[in-house]
Amino acid sequence: MSKSRRAKLILMTDGSSKMRTLRLSRLRILLTTAVLVTIVGIVTYTAGRFLAVRYINVAMSDVLEENQDLHEQLSSMGQRLEEVDHQLSELAQSDDQLRIMADIPKIDKDVRQVGVGGIPLPGIDFNDEDEQVRKLIFDLDKLEREIRLQQQSFLEIRRQFAEKEELLRHTPSIRPVDGGYISSHFGRRRDPFTHQWTHHNGTDFSLERGAPVFSTADGRVICAKRMHGLGNVVVIDHGYGYTTVYAHLDMFNVTKKQQVARGQKIGEVGNTGRSTAPHLHYEVHVDGKAVNAIDYFFEGYADLSKL
Repeated sequence: MSKSRRAKLILMTDGSSKMRTLRLSRLRILLTTAVLVTIVGIVTYTAGRFLAVRYINVAMSDVLEENQDLHEQLSSMGQRLEEVDHQLSELAQSDDQLRIMADIPKIDKDVRQVGVGGIPLPGIDFNDEDEQVRKLIFDLDKLEREIRLQQQSFLEIRRQFAEKEELLRHTPSIRPVDGGYISSHFGRRRDPFTHQWTHHNGTDFSLERGAPVFSTADGRVICAKRMHGLGNVVVIDHGYGYTTVYAHLDMFNVTKKQQVARGQKIGEVGNTGRSTAPHLHYEVHVDGKAVNAIDYFFEGYADLSKL
């Protein structure tokens, strides 16, 4: 009959010759080892879980803090976008007023909405269904389109005002002389030589000989010579259908094809041609038809500083 195997553990204390002997069976050794391994495993697992939870809590805290910052930034961006949208609304009102002044149609309200289709924005992942982010991106895109529309509108208004400014510079709008008095008006009158009723196409200004005569608008000289009846005469084409005539001049100091500006001296009052006394015969033609020059006299005369 075989004996069961046992382990012998001898214990000795320092400074003593006494020994203690512990006899351990194989089963007890296995059980003890298993218990120790289990205890070590439990301690290791618990410590690992504790450290993992602590790390996760720290990481979550950082994520939550960062998420809070992002939400605050999104909220701030939303407020700024609302402010920009309000400013664009004010610009749209100013745009409407400017268009009225420029005599061009206002932009339709539906056009100002600058709507687009439902095609998703490229490169944007909305899988998280973050509606706040989606709305901000949509609003930004819409504002960009509205700004481009407003820029185009202001360019159109600017071009229109530039054209109107050009038209105003080329529209007869001042007296051709400084002072004097009107001795003969536009319309029917008795001819000073034949005493017959005739139509007078111009307006006569009585002044002393040598008084300066001025161009009443920007334009180009198309005639500067002596003509039968009109004496020394200057004719200026102002464009836009406007032409002016200055007759009975004592002299002129411009030449054909010369560009002249409103208020520029073109000659002097005289008594040349079919004339009874020094005066300026002045005509305004619109699309080739003589009109009453009085309708084209505004404040001031040729001196631009007084316009």
